[in-house]
Amino acid sequence: MGFSILLLLFYLILPLFLAIHGLGADPLFQHSCISTAGNYSANSTYQANLNTIFSQLTSQSDFNYGFYNLSAGRDPNQVNAIALCRGDRNQEDCNSCLNESISELSQRCPFSKEVVGWSEFCTLRYAHRTLFGDMETSPDSCLLNTQNVTNVDEFNQALDNLLNNLSSRAAAEGPLRKYAADNTTVGVFQRVYALVQCSPDLSEQECGDCLSVAKEGIGSCCFGKRGCRILKPSCLL
Repeated sequence: MGFSILLLLFYLILPLFLAIHGLGADPLFQHSCISTAGNYSANSTYQANLNTIFSQLTSQSDFNYGFYNLSAGRDPNQVNAIALCRGDRNQEDCNSCLNESISELSQRCPFSKEVVGWSEFCTLRYAHRTLFGDMETSPDSCLLNTQNVTNVDEFNQALDNLLNNLSSRAAAEGPLRKYAADNTTVGVFQRVYALVQCSPDLSEQECGDCLSVAKEGIGSCCFGKRGCRILKPSCLL
């Protein structure tokens, strides 16, 4: 009898565990549902076009440096999307991240016409307006390691120099990938690691401007912290 009760409890709890685990598959996932852009209706033409975008994203065989600019349908129901995978990821990582992002955004922003989602290894945006070539710094998000550094001034100076160097390198890259990552020493025994990336449809100036705005966000979000992620629609660090 005791075993039967335990088995029953297992089958009752398992679906709840799987649902919670599935929703939090990427603990770094962030998103924004743009309420001012309005909503679409279930089974509408807009939803059909959005599903076409999703299908295209999940069936990509051309890696294209992990950058995709897609469109489906015509006005007034056209959907435009930009997907960008992190510059150090391969095709398999990119496809997996985009699949997870689509699943997350479908759950978190149902019927939202405009959405942006940031996973650990990719960014996905879609909207009923042009996205390609527009530098945008909002909405945004920030994640931080709550632990403090022990030598704030020294750390921040090293970080500032590193981010300036990486921003210049990423912005100067070509139209396929704008990404840079590196590390530097902090004092004698510490190192700080950083990466920056822009959507490659931005110009060199636009990429530099976006990363400058992102770097300014460190002061209000994670000043003196051991780790930080500043996420913008058009860039991240």
